[in-house]
Amino acid sequence: MPPKFSRGQLLALIIVMEALLLLVATIWCWIAKIDLLPVLSINNPAILLVGVGVGLVMAAFSFALSALGKRFRHKFPFFASFEEFIQETLAPIFSEVNPLDILLIALASGFCEEVFFRGVLQNQFGLVIASIVFGLFHVTGQKKHLFYVVWAALAGAMLGSLLMIFNSLWVPIIAHIINNWLSITMIRYEIGYRRY
Repeated sequence: MPPKFSRGQLLALIIVMEALLLLVATIWCWIAKIDLLPVLSINNPAILLVGVGVGLVMAAFSFALSALGKRFRHKFPFFASFEEFIQETLAPIFSEVNPLDILLIALASGFCEEVFFRGVLQNQFGLVIASIVFGLFHVTGQKKHLFYVVWAALAGAMLGSLLMIFNSLWVPIIAHIINNWLSITMIRYEIGYRRY
């Protein structure tokens, strides 16, 4: 079981981690002369709806995996591993957050991670490398949770593809925020409420 953080400790840890990512991205942009302003401009606000749609699909996929995990955990090790990860790792971590905390976490992680992984890493090393590093960023330290790293890498590839298609960081940023907001809300109130 992961260490249980107080609400304040968790928020501080996440905000500091995301702020550091944004700081590294800013310094990297300055050193490598990467101009993110073109991809941070919103020329067509309608494309933001694509981000909302993709975020909803990503969260729905996570919800489906969770439901399948509950139903088939005894037949398929993958589903057992997914359900165990949610129940034993994520639910305790988010057990004390409130709706405003969840929104803050989703906004910080969605914006800062997309600027770093898609805006900088993908710009410098391409979609595949940025997606792999994004997956590794989600390592839990347990081999049995390797699927989570793979899921994060695939999600990173999807988010990176959105940047390539729409030439706007706001599309993957919105998708990432929506996914994290809905997923953490589910973990906190649907799973965490029952257990904590």
